[in-house]
Amino acid sequence: LVKTTMHPTDALRLLLLCYISANNVTALHMSLASSSSSRGVKNKLASKGIIDCEHFGTCPGCVTNEDVTNIEIVSSAIRYFDSPSIRLQRADKGEDDNFYKVVVPSDVDEWRTQAKLAVAKKSNWGRDGCIFGLYERGSHNVIQIPNCAVHHPNINVAVQALTEATAKVRTAAYDEDTGTGLLRYVQCQVERSTGKICLTLVCNAKKYKDTQPELSRLTTELKKSHPDLWHSMWLHCNDSNGNVIFARGDERWSKLDGPEFVRERLPTSDPISERKDGLLFFTPATFRQGNLDGFDEISKEVARLVPDGAAVCELYAGVGLLGLSALSYAHYNNAPSGDNEKGLRWLRCSDENPANLNCFNRAADSMPPEVTGRPKFAPVKQNFKGKNGNNGRKKNYKKPPPRDEGKVSYMVASATNALYEGQALGAEVLIVDPPRKGLDDEVLAQLCKPHDPKQPLVDNNALLFEPNWSINFVNEVNTLIYVSCGFDALARDCDKLLSGNAGWVLESATGYVLFPGSNHVETLAVFRRRGRRRVIEE
Repeated sequence: LVKTTMHPTDALRLLLLCYISANNVTALHMSLASSSSSRGVKNKLASKGIIDCEHFGTCPGCVTNEDVTNIEIVSSAIRYFDSPSIRLQRADKGEDDNFYKVVVPSDVDEWRTQAKLAVAKKSNWGRDGCIFGLYERGSHNVIQIPNCAVHHPNINVAVQALTEATAKVRTAAYDEDTGTGLLRYVQCQVERSTGKICLTLVCNAKKYKDTQPELSRLTTELKKSHPDLWHSMWLHCNDSNGNVIFARGDERWSKLDGPEFVRERLPTSDPISERKDGLLFFTPATFRQGNLDGFDEISKEVARLVPDGAAVCELYAGVGLLGLSALSYAHYNNAPSGDNEKGLRWLRCSDENPANLNCFNRAADSMPPEVTGRPKFAPVKQNFKGKNGNNGRKKNYKKPPPRDEGKVSYMVASATNALYEGQALGAEVLIVDPPRKGLDDEVLAQLCKPHDPKQPLVDNNALLFEPNWSINFVNEVNTLIYVSCGFDALARDCDKLLSGNAGWVLESATGYVLFPGSNHVETLAVFRRRGRRRVIEE
C-alpha cells in the first residue's frame, strides 16, 4: 500500500485508518479503493467547474454548485463597468465591450486554506461534546459541514478530530443564552508546504487561567489522537457579547503549542529555481486570505502592474503581502540585468494591526539584502548578568542601535494616519487593499485632490511646513492599484475618483472569483492619473 500512488488525502486517511485492529484489514482495503474512486470522480467534476458538495442546499456558505462565475455580484459588476457614466471615464473610452474580465484564479474545490467555524453543543446536556459548522441563514443554528468540498482536506480532518476530542473529554460549547460553556469558535489555517493545521480555539474567558483545566484536557487529547496534524495551537479569549470572533487586544492571545509563525512562499517566487526569494509570515492574530492559492494570482498581477524604479506606498497592507511581492518581482524581472540599483526605489507599508509589524520584519529579513536594501539579518545576543557576573534575572546590556530599514519600512497606523504621517509623499504608486467598507473618507478625499505643481517635491512630511489641510499627501501618485473585497464600496469609491477633478481614468478592472461557490468577487482595478510625472533625484 505504501508503494501505491495515491492522492495525499488518501494517504492521510491511510494513516488514520491504520489505528484500527488487524481484524479490519479487509475494511481498510475497501475504504481506500472507495476513496480513490470517489477522488477521481471529484477531480473530473472540478475540472469542469463543478464543486459537487454534498452539503450544497443546506450549507449557507455557497450559492452555486457549478458555473461559479454565474453569480449575482459578477453580473452587477459587469453592468456597472459597462454603464455609460463609467465608459466615458475608462482609458479605452468605452470601446471594449468586454472591459470587465472575470477570472477563476484557483481550483473550484479544496481551495479554502482558512476556515472559521462556529461551535454548538451536541445535545441539551451540553457535556457530550461539540459540533462545528456555519450558522444557518437568519439564525444561530449551527449547520455541520464535515465533508465540505471547498475546504482543504486537512481542515475536514481537523474538524473530525475536534468533534471526537470534545466528546471524549466532555468539552462544553458556549451557550449564548446563559453565557456559560467554554468553546465559542475555532479557526483552522493550513500551512500549504506541510499541510499542517494552525488551530485557534476561541474560548469564553477573560484570560488563560479561566480556561483551565478544561482547555488543557482538550489540547492534550487532540495532540494524542492526531500528533502529526497540528502545526500549532493557540488560545483566543473572548468573553464579549455578540458575534465578533476575535476580540481586540494582544493580551487575548496565547500560544499553547508549536511554532509562532505559519510560513508561506512569496507569490512571485520562482517555484523551480533554488533561489531563496523569502517567505511570508502569519500568526492567527494577522489577516490572511481564505484562498491563498487564488490570492497568489492577484498578487502576481499587482506586481506586474508596478513599474520598475517606482516609489511605492501600500495602505491596509496586512503583513505586506502585496508590497513585498511587488518588491521581489521588480528586482528580478523588471530592471536590466547587471543593474546594481534595480527594483523599486522604496516601499512603505502600513496597517493598524500591531501584530503585523513583526510578521513584516520577519518577511523582509528573510529576503535577499540586495532586494530589500537591509543588511543581512543577525539576531542580537543579549547578556544577562547577576550581581556576581553570573547569569541572573537582572538585564545588563546596551540597547541595540536602530535597525537599518533599507528601502522597506512598516508603520503601525490606520490608513488615514499613515497618509498624514507622509507615508505616500513622493510615491508614484499607491496600493490599497481595504476591508469591505472601502477606503477611509480621508484617504478618498486626498486621492480626489488635483495635483499641485507648486507643492515641494519631498518624500518626508518634516520637510513640509504648510498646514495639513493645504497639503496633498498623494501629490505625486499617478497609479492607484485598488484590490477590492467589497464591490459596493468599490463602486462608491470609483464614482468619486472618476467624477472629481484629480485627473483619474480607469485603465482596467478584473474580477477574481476568489471563493468559488459563494456570491463574492474580488476586483483588481487600476487607475492612472493624467499629468506630468515628477521623480525625486537620489
